Amino acid sequence: MRTATPALPAALPVALSAAPFALVTLSLAGLPLLGCAGGKPNPDPVTDDSEPTIVDDTAPPSFDPTTDCDTLGMPSVPFVDAEPSAKIYDFAADLTLQTTDGEWNLKQGWSGCDAYLFIPDAPAQNQGVDYETWSKKKDNKALVDVLPLNTHVFFLSSDRADEDRQLALDELKDSIDDQLAEYDAETRAWKERHIHYVTDKSTKAESWLGDTLSSPNWGVGIDRTQRLRYIGSMADPERYNGEWFDSNLSLVANEAVYYNYEATRQAALDAEDATLVPAWTGEDVYGGADIDITLPDAATMATFDKLELDMTKLCVGDGEYTECPAWDYLDYVYLCDEADPDSCPTELGRWITTYHREGRWITDVSPLLGLLKAGGTRRLRIHNSNQYLTTLTLRLSDTGATDRPSEAQLLYTTGHVSSTYNDREPLTIDIPDDVSRVGIGVVMTGHGNPGCMEFCGTEHNFSVNGSDNLFTYALGDQTWGCMDQIEQGTVPNQYGTWWYARNGWCPGKQVDMQFVDVTDQVLFGQTNSFDYEMTPLDGSLESGGDIVLSTWLVYYR
Repeated sequence: MRTATPALPAALPVALSAAPFALVTLSLAGLPLLGCAGGKPNPDPVTDDSEPTIVDDTAPPSFDPTTDCDTLGMPSVPFVDAEPSAKIYDFAADLTLQTTDGEWNLKQGWSGCDAYLFIPDAPAQNQGVDYETWSKKKDNKALVDVLPLNTHVFFLSSDRADEDRQLALDELKDSIDDQLAEYDAETRAWKERHIHYVTDKSTKAESWLGDTLSSPNWGVGIDRTQRLRYIGSMADPERYNGEWFDSNLSLVANEAVYYNYEATRQAALDAEDATLVPAWTGEDVYGGADIDITLPDAATMATFDKLELDMTKLCVGDGEYTECPAWDYLDYVYLCDEADPDSCPTELGRWITTYHREGRWITDVSPLLGLLKAGGTRRLRIHNSNQYLTTLTLRLSDTGATDRPSEAQLLYTTGHVSSTYNDREPLTIDIPDDVSRVGIGVVMTGHGNPGCMEFCGTEHNFSVNGSDNLFTYALGDQTWGCMDQIEQGTVPNQYGTWWYARNGWCPGKQVDMQFVDVTDQVLFGQTNSFDYEMTPLDGSLESGGDIVLSTWLVYYR
């Protein structure tokens, strides 16, 4: 696990934004430093013969936890009173835990913008690993650095004897304190307040937490909407043990990063004032299925300039690991022909499934909005390689753009990679003279291993009248490339090799459309020449594999 360098200034950078690789600088200057040592006299001078007032500092600090949200610039949501339940996605009921710092209560400490991670020392996903989850001091220290500031962490031991649990917690705390000492006083106090050591045996913790840590014992989180979530795999791609990958505690921070991404994404969706068109609504879809949707009429469709696909895939069963499908497969939604609804050749959206986890993805396919401009009843066809409870909603909205995508013409599609891959004649296309703008949209994923197309980058050149337009899919940091895209939609901590960068895709992520404006390259009202060529950045055309490609020429009016 790559670790961040401890930030010594008062301003501590931490990734909390949904923007690609953005860092939000959070100033902790002015945070209250809370005393905690014994009772003491009130420092106000005594002006009469009365006894001095004694302040009991052993009581819990009397601060308003929602002020943390103001400090971090995050919205605060109210606590929801709920009945105890250990079921994933249910509201987390109130909870009281005994910690080394005293009693901690979920409702009393609820800020409305925090995430919560409960980490046992021997979670079920680490079975077969030679050491306990907390045993590597460098992992414990790394967790302190990479954990988002709005995250509470609770450590729980499964040891039966009180003294054994205390010893395990003391050793863990020592290594974490070593790292906390690297921070300035205010940042250290902030982080210390968010790290808790629970003295009760993990399976004997109160209510739903003890139940969850008894079975399935994956470790559990509470996201920013107060929903229960399971903690996924902590397998580290740099720790191959000959059979699988040993764990790294610091990877649990990915869960909190993802909760922040989800919260930011939902806030953006809530601000859109979108028209929602439901398709599948949680049906058990396995293999393929068709469904008819009802769009607004043509006049209303003409008022939209944005089209998003809101896809959720949940697993059949109560858990994730062992319940969710095991492999990363291509899944699609196709648009069927308006005149022949039984023919569905047009790809509308593409996703890569997870290894053993659930997910939700928002895919912006606005350039294809013109395919739906007639409105009314249209048929969609889904292709699921595995069994999921599937929800798909089309989101139509108006962003106020000066023009709107009115037509989309298919240019180039999928091909097997060989020495003849680039052998094709240019296309000649007449561009209407009444369009305001022209662009090229590309959806591309490379597959085949061996064959290099999965784990080698590619460059795709779409030339317009001799002008080049390069779409480059470089792998960058190959080992951690997909983990670096959690804030772009990758589901974290999957039970498979999810971290590795792929050619245009990641397991557990939507496949985004890339777009380039070519308005200044086309001749309006005339015939134009289009050509396409693919170049492997590593390997060669002879290495084989497949390019799964949908390329569109898009007109705006």
